[in-house]
Amino acid sequence: MDNDKTNTKPSEMNPEDLPDVRVFNDEFTRDFLQTTEEIRPGYYPFLSGTGAYKMDFPAGGVIGERAYAIKEKGYEEYPVHIENEDGTGSMVNINYYSYHRTENVDSYLDSLEHRLGENVDFKKINGDSQSVYYTNYEGDGFYTYAGYVQNKINNGGIKIIYNKDCRGELEKICKRNKQKDKEGIIQWMESIRFVNKDANSG
Repeated sequence: MDNDKTNTKPSEMNPEDLPDVRVFNDEFTRDFLQTTEEIRPGYYPFLSGTGAYKMDFPAGGVIGERAYAIKEKGYEEYPVHIENEDGTGSMVNINYYSYHRTENVDSYLDSLEHRLGENVDFKKINGDSQSVYYTNYEGDGFYTYAGYVQNKINNGGIKIIYNKDCRGELEKICKRNKQKDKEGIIQWMESIRFVNKDANSG
């Protein structure tokens, strides 16, 4: 029954019953997905290995299992390899830190800027329970979008570096989709939600 499928995690389902979508074809990535129902077109609900945050995960994305690292509930890092609908590929690196505090955001942004090796200005989107800082630039055949998401209710922060491969012939596609990509990536960063367990957790 459909209801059973909705309530069953993809990792517990028979692979033959899963949607024929790249994200479900990878056994490791499947473990993080909460249902086979799209949360919005092209995205599925993801819960991190730490249980500390959720986000919309792209249908064309796969987590690099060999590079995945987790230290209990305190730290998590992994790459996501994405096959985009426009025929390009992207690589996203995500790092979660449980101890990051709101009052130290400036130093986290400085650290991210240093990692990028670029002088950038971060724009801020203030949410109810988290703040999103983002920037973007182009260079060496890649379009780079970087972001930092800070939990405002408890400690916790996430650094994101999103590189879209725009080398050679792909440059024309990237230029054509530049504004759409930027809006989509910012929307995706905003989809990150920390799991704050102050209230009833069920």
